[in-house]
Amino acid sequence: MKSNTRKFLTSTLLAAGLAASPLLSGDAMAKTLRIGAQADAGTMDPQAQNIMTTITLLSMIYDSLVSRDGEMQPQPRLATSWEQVEPTRWRFVLREGVTFHDGADFTAEDVAFTIERAQQPTSQFLSMAAGLKTEIVDDYTIDIITPERDIFLPSRMISLAIMDKDWAEANGSLAPQNLGEGEESFSALNANGTGPYKLISRVPDSKTVLEATGEYWGEMAGDIDTVEFYPLSNDPTRVAALLSNEVDLLIDVPAQDVARLEAAPGIKTEMVDEYRTLFIGFDHASDTLKYGDAGGKNPFKDPKVRQAISHAIDRQAIKRTVMRGLANPTTQMLAPKNVGYVEELDTLIPYDREKAKELLAEAGYPDGFSVTFDCPNNRYINDEQVCRTLVTMLAQIGIEADLNAMPRAQYFPKLWERDTSMFLMGINSPFADGIYNLEKYTMTRNDETGDGIYNYTQSDYPELNARVEDARRTEDEAERVKKIEDLYRYLTEEQFYVGLYNQVLVYAMQENVSAPVRPDNWLEIRWVTMDE
Repeated sequence: MKSNTRKFLTSTLLAAGLAASPLLSGDAMAKTLRIGAQADAGTMDPQAQNIMTTITLLSMIYDSLVSRDGEMQPQPRLATSWEQVEPTRWRFVLREGVTFHDGADFTAEDVAFTIERAQQPTSQFLSMAAGLKTEIVDDYTIDIITPERDIFLPSRMISLAIMDKDWAEANGSLAPQNLGEGEESFSALNANGTGPYKLISRVPDSKTVLEATGEYWGEMAGDIDTVEFYPLSNDPTRVAALLSNEVDLLIDVPAQDVARLEAAPGIKTEMVDEYRTLFIGFDHASDTLKYGDAGGKNPFKDPKVRQAISHAIDRQAIKRTVMRGLANPTTQMLAPKNVGYVEELDTLIPYDREKAKELLAEAGYPDGFSVTFDCPNNRYINDEQVCRTLVTMLAQIGIEADLNAMPRAQYFPKLWERDTSMFLMGINSPFADGIYNLEKYTMTRNDETGDGIYNYTQSDYPELNARVEDARRTEDEAERVKKIEDLYRYLTEEQFYVGLYNQVLVYAMQENVSAPVRPDNWLEIRWVTMDE
């Protein structure tokens, strides 16, 4: 293949602070899709980081047993069918004739290995694999046994990218990379999947290049030859790259630039209400604040303090000034279109500064207190700006929040270690069912079962655990939904988490690109097309 080199970024982008880099392009018929994102994938290890940017990029290289269709319903991928043969046993029939990029056959052994790997302590996908056991029936049939009845098992399999057991063994990658310890591993920079693209080169925080295998077993809407992924953390730089035709697709469009891009010639935008809810979380467990000063106490153990913080937040102002209208305010932790969503809970805690002061005084903090507020600066849309606005609003009721903003590469390991007193977080239920958020974000942490795996509050409320457990074991659907709704009503009244808003997700692209936007923010490369 002939190639030539041209400058990647124009002088406008250089002035914005991004050094120029060469871009290789193939012959006139080759199609290269250049994707710009707010941050890089954290690793090439498919079980090491449960962040959507990482999941999206790796889904171009790896396949899972199950995927989603355009209506967000489960559909076959590496599994051609599945059935619940017993209350706790699911049988998956696997697709024959599929090979990994190195030519090895895909079989049931690889599925069993991947599930076991996802259960390792360094895995961030324990929530999908905890407690599962496997029994291989034959090379292309496998039973997955759940610890209890689990109607969502096929949906859980969507998030588990299947690895080649022999490849992992040969390259010392039996366990996922330990991101928390900063471990370097073979699987962090190398990949071997069954997906439509293979990894050609990887320079973390700079550029990742994928190339079509030419032999993909599945259907593709387009015929894109090469995918180049560029992390562009600076908002103006990222937007300028699209406007100057130096990237083809932006998957993290700053809210303040949407109107400008909509009016730009040759550019089109796509948007959807995302399943993701942004909220503030707190340390519920410590007797004294780990980071802050509240007179030797931990004010966040008192619901009145959490309610006061919620009353102090002008969500409409955040929507209007920071998010430019691309947010839907809420005081709960569940977005619309999820089972268990109750519309009235969006406005249960109104903006009322005087009420906030009154609640703080009742809780014993008439003069407020100080606390460190941890926040990512490249994970959610305008995340640092949102946090700065929250700091100003809390100061008006006497809470001095010291903003501690950092890149997500440092932020999420910090949360994973529960090393925080107050933090910004987002929830995006992979099942569009509220039971997932209840299991993973409110129950007491249990690494064996996967419960509470993302509960960074460190809370331990036995009665809440029992109610969630009861809801997920309820077989009658109407009764199950009512129990979930009641749980969200309780959590919102208590302000277990302080809900802020549901994101509106926007992609922007050159007019010759079509990239459907999924409400879970998963860029499905198999749906993307690119005209000549």
